[in-house]
Amino acid sequence: MAREEDLYHSLLENHDFVVFRTDREGVITYVSPAIEKISGYRPDEIAGRHFGSFVHKDDLPALQAGLQSALQGRPEAREFRAWHRDGSLLWLRGSSLAEIEDGVPVGIIGIISDLTGHHRTELALRDSEDRYRDLVENSQDLLCTHDLQGRLLSINPAPARLLGYGIDELLKIPMRDLVTPAFRTEFDNYLARIAKHGSDNGYLAVMTKAGEERIWEYRNTLRTQGVREPIVRGMAHDITQRRLAEKALRTSEERFRVALKGSPIAVFNQDKNLRYTWIYNSQTGREENDYLGKSDAELFSPEEAERLSQIKRQVLESGTGTRQEVSVTVRAKRRYFDLNIEPQREAGNIQGIICSAMDITELREKTDQLRDLNKRLSEEKLYLEDELGAEYNFGEIVGSSEALKRALARVKTVAVTDSTVLILGETGTGKELVARAIHSMSSRSQNSFIKINCAAVPTGLLESELFGYEKGAFTHATSQKLGRMELAHKGTFFMDEVGDIPLEVQPKLLRALEDQEFERLGSSRTIRVDVRMIAATNHDLLARVSEREFREDLFYRLNVFPIRMPPLRDRREDIPVLVRHFVSRYAARFGKTIENIPSGALQALSRWDWPGNVRELENFIERSVILSRGSTLAVPLSELKEQVQDPEDNLEAAEREHILKILRECGGRISGEKGAAARLGLNRTTLYSRLQRLRISRSEYIDPPEQEPEP
Repeated sequence: MAREEDLYHSLLENHDFVVFRTDREGVITYVSPAIEKISGYRPDEIAGRHFGSFVHKDDLPALQAGLQSALQGRPEAREFRAWHRDGSLLWLRGSSLAEIEDGVPVGIIGIISDLTGHHRTELALRDSEDRYRDLVENSQDLLCTHDLQGRLLSINPAPARLLGYGIDELLKIPMRDLVTPAFRTEFDNYLARIAKHGSDNGYLAVMTKAGEERIWEYRNTLRTQGVREPIVRGMAHDITQRRLAEKALRTSEERFRVALKGSPIAVFNQDKNLRYTWIYNSQTGREENDYLGKSDAELFSPEEAERLSQIKRQVLESGTGTRQEVSVTVRAKRRYFDLNIEPQREAGNIQGIICSAMDITELREKTDQLRDLNKRLSEEKLYLEDELGAEYNFGEIVGSSEALKRALARVKTVAVTDSTVLILGETGTGKELVARAIHSMSSRSQNSFIKINCAAVPTGLLESELFGYEKGAFTHATSQKLGRMELAHKGTFFMDEVGDIPLEVQPKLLRALEDQEFERLGSSRTIRVDVRMIAATNHDLLARVSEREFREDLFYRLNVFPIRMPPLRDRREDIPVLVRHFVSRYAARFGKTIENIPSGALQALSRWDWPGNVRELENFIERSVILSRGSTLAVPLSELKEQVQDPEDNLEAAEREHILKILRECGGRISGEKGAAARLGLNRTTLYSRLQRLRISRSEYIDPPEQEPEP
């Protein structure tokens, strides 16, 4: 018996498999010495510990379930992963069954085999087979691996050379940087698709180091098994030359098809009697047999036949070719042909004529259309020249107040649509700037922005300005004129002061807006246009509707998307910003340097209600810059004590008061270094002229009867 036990223990201690025993809870109560060879742990380091402390966490639930199954009398055998003492991963196979005492399971006994070497060999073999199957070093195709972030992990030499890079250099460049800009969005989509579906194929354009574009057709797969991080294995073929050849072939085929089927040229022969002997590609709709043996007199009207015969007989008689434009009636429509006629000789004798006739009817029609378009462009050019010649503030909309932000948010919302916009607000609030901003942010920004101020056009001329007129429509209509709405075709039409449109013009405007069509004065021909309408007014249009001065249907047609521009008094926080903006503009215009704006002046300007809004503020700052002599802005705050009615009169009054002030400070002296002329930066004679123009008498600035002779 002792000998058998010795043999058993010798077998346990020297065999490669491990024998183990656990209690019902999975705590190891015995393990054979072979465990140290497999795991690096001595038996005494393992005994007393739960088997789960050595098992990979992903495999533990299955082993625990197997323990319970074995305790219930169902032997278990399964593969699992465990940790070596040095931290490496082991692949093991365990077989277990219940240990029974007195008919009761008291624990588990089993055997563990080491499969680590087998697994590692299998993985290495699989990786080697995949690598050498997919990545062929001498392949002229692209063979690479990359991660899901688009970083190259490996690439074969041939495509690296084709791109002009070394392999090490290429592996440092993100794949997205190698793709041409036009395909970078497609590259991003490719990474998303392959991460989702595990494979993808298609085309990408890449750029060589020298800047040449190459087209690659790819077919790539994602690998997640047996690798630490997912990788993509890519295969691509350079199809640049094939694409170029296909493109050239398509171009050649298209040219051949057009030349064969769509040629507008007819070729034919006529004998000495001017009878047709051969014809190809007739442009008149007749078959070849309809011509053969016949003369022009049998095919065309007498007038047309005589004209054709006259030209052809001249070639027969003179022996000299000719080229002329002729017209004939084909299917009740006049068509034009470029006729090229040469004599046909045999043995030195003229036997007939050979002709080519190219149908140029469409060319003639296009020429007429171009003539009309040229006239329209000339009209538009004159209009735009008038616009550029006019005084206009092209500055940006300045301000950051909440009231202005709300209005501009509505501008941004509606700009991308083609909806009609009605801009409401007091005079000087920047309604035209808003209209131009809507146009510039719209899809029509590349086309014309045409405007009309309805209040500035005399009542009798407004209709002709809007819709144009034909020559002879009225006494002084000596030529055709295109209306503003027609000039705005495909663009934006801005009607300022729309509340001033006369009642008699409103119905025609309403129809033009609703149907996008109208007739010029003196014409019955309907003109269709594609126009985006923007209107503006400082009037209460609803009040005008109630007073029957404005059509209700026209109001609702214009009021699709109203935008109300806030008056300056409702966005006082913008006033300091506007003041600095206008000071900078006019100082640069007048060649001055103004670096300081008194804080008291800014406060006073911010408190003022500005009934004329931004326009009034701009004029006031322009006047202040004119009056400023040094680096500090001279603000005539006294002018703010009463409402400004006439900007030009106010400017003149401010200039008069300023000159009087300087004259009084100079004691009435005009010339000399300390005289008023020097302080004002004027010549002495210029100042005398100003005094006369402003009607400033000597008694207003000096008490003594005379200090300096009058000029």
